[in-house]
Amino acid sequence: MNIPTPRSWDEFEELTLDACKIKWQNPDLQRNGRQGQSQNGVDFFGSNHLFDLIGVQCKNYKSKLNINLIRNEIIKAESFLPNLKMYYFACTDRSDSLLQYEIRVLSHERTRQNKFPVMILFWDDIVQEIIKDKTIFKKHYPQLDLKLDNNVQDINLYCILDLTYLTSNLEFYNEMVFGEFGALAGEDPLQINSVLLKMKYAASTVLRSDDYKIVSKLIDDYIDYLFPKTERIDKFSWSKANRISSEFSNIILGLQYQLDKRQLAIYNIAKILSRWNIWETNSNEELWDDENWDKLIKFIAILESSEVLNLIYNLKSQYENGDHWVRLDFPHKVYNEIRLAVMYI
Repeated sequence: MNIPTPRSWDEFEELTLDACKIKWQNPDLQRNGRQGQSQNGVDFFGSNHLFDLIGVQCKNYKSKLNINLIRNEIIKAESFLPNLKMYYFACTDRSDSLLQYEIRVLSHERTRQNKFPVMILFWDDIVQEIIKDKTIFKKHYPQLDLKLDNNVQDINLYCILDLTYLTSNLEFYNEMVFGEFGALAGEDPLQINSVLLKMKYAASTVLRSDDYKIVSKLIDDYIDYLFPKTERIDKFSWSKANRISSEFSNIILGLQYQLDKRQLAIYNIAKILSRWNIWETNSNEELWDDENWDKLIKFIAILESSEVLNLIYNLKSQYENGDHWVRLDFPHKVYNEIRLAVMYI
């Protein structure tokens, strides 16, 4: 099931505002003025989950968003007061690896100049937030209300997918953001924080209460270590950071023994995608082979959804016909597509 994009800019702005309130756990995000007033490139603003001032610009265009338009809006946002700590673009486009790369490079250039970094929220990212709150979803899509209630039979499916995939990729994410590659690409360290908060939400749904309390505390400790609220006394140590993360990774590893058939299939799908994600980075432009695709398809077949199965065959064709840069981000694209699809099986 595809969630339709809003028809008007005002509807999109209101929906995105609600999505960001969920994302950053802040009901006090607010619109910046009204239509016709100067907005300095900011449609709404407020504090994120780290209490940093963020601004969001919403773009509901029929034509695709591009880096030149983003640069023009950034110039306006630089005059917003008080000064922003981070600037987001929200758009109705589907995920675009090339645009993501251009924004990462741009963001890196800006942070080196002590200017606010820039991030993007694609339509898939926005949808992933509003489906977390049924009241908000019904507010914007009353016509889909009954279908959503009837078909979201197992919220655990996508939470298991999130928890397993993100946990399995955590060390990889750390290296991509904090390591040499991340520095070169201008990756934003707060991406790790967003991943950890998503893991925490998924853990609250999937894990038993005792395990969740342990994992929640470990994730909080991990965030505090990566992003200390005061000046760090001791030198940063990846071995210590990895030791903290490996503790909750081991708990997630034991999750497989508590799952039913369909949930275990989702768990294995997530593990395959995480291995693929790491492999793709080191593949030297080789294609992920048919044997691995067959393993993925085998577990997807257990879900007994022709829609998801057809989706995978279409994605396989896109992957095989894409260039190296498209394939590099493809495991995460497949994860996002499966995540949305399993909500309705």
